[in-house]
Amino acid sequence: MKKLISIGVALALLTMAVVPGAVAAEDGITPDTYAKIPFAIIGSGIQLVGEVMGLAQGIVDAMGVDLPFDLTDIGPITDVIGTWTAGPLSWTVDMLAWGMNLAGSLYGTLDTMFEIGYPGIGELLVDASCGLRTCFDDTCAGNFTCPD
Repeated sequence: MKKLISIGVALALLTMAVVPGAVAAEDGITPDTYAKIPFAIIGSGIQLVGEVMGLAQGIVDAMGVDLPFDLTDIGPITDVIGTWTAGPLSWTVDMLAWGMNLAGSLYGTLDTMFEIGYPGIGELLVDASCGLRTCFDDTCAGNFTCPD
């Protein structure tokens, strides 16, 4: 059992060292905005864990350890979770940017109507929402446009 734990720790350390390079090399997970890069890193890291576990099955078999399941069965599960993390979960950034843009526009209108003061708050929120949507590559998705 101690050997199995040691293998797990070694695989965890290997994953931490390899994940940044794996994100750059991964063809399936490419963030469309800079704010989605953390989701792409986590998603590809989850997929990497599945791939490493599949490769570790040969090591476990060679050691003569009999597990109640096959480690290669983990890969399809981590692929689904990693893809969802880098895709739909990363859409929360889009929703945050949309909400900040809406709040900035509304604050600007309310400030004009009621002279609340601090007119820069609305512009700050709109600028932050535009920063979240800065394109990572030439194929930036969506029709979100920042004001000039």
